[in-house]
Amino acid sequence: MGKEARAMGVRLQELRQQAGLSQSQLAKAASIPVGSLRNWEQGLRLPRLDAAYRLAQALGITLDALAGESFRRPEKRRK
Repeated sequence: MGKEARAMGVRLQELRQQAGLSQSQLAKAASIPVGSLRNWEQGLRLPRLDAAYRLAQALGITLDALAGESFRRPEKRRK
């Protein structure tokens, strides 16, 4: 995976730690396998939208907050 996955992984780990949760606790709260969470935090993979939504809910944040600055909308092209 590229820099987006690494940036999302760092962001996810920071948010989890700020919430005072272990990987196991967040995985359980979001109904996802802890191995998937580890892969996401290490930047090896990106979560699917449904998993990202459950993570955001478990952390008490929005999807936008979870994505952070790593997933900014591309600027419109000028014609």
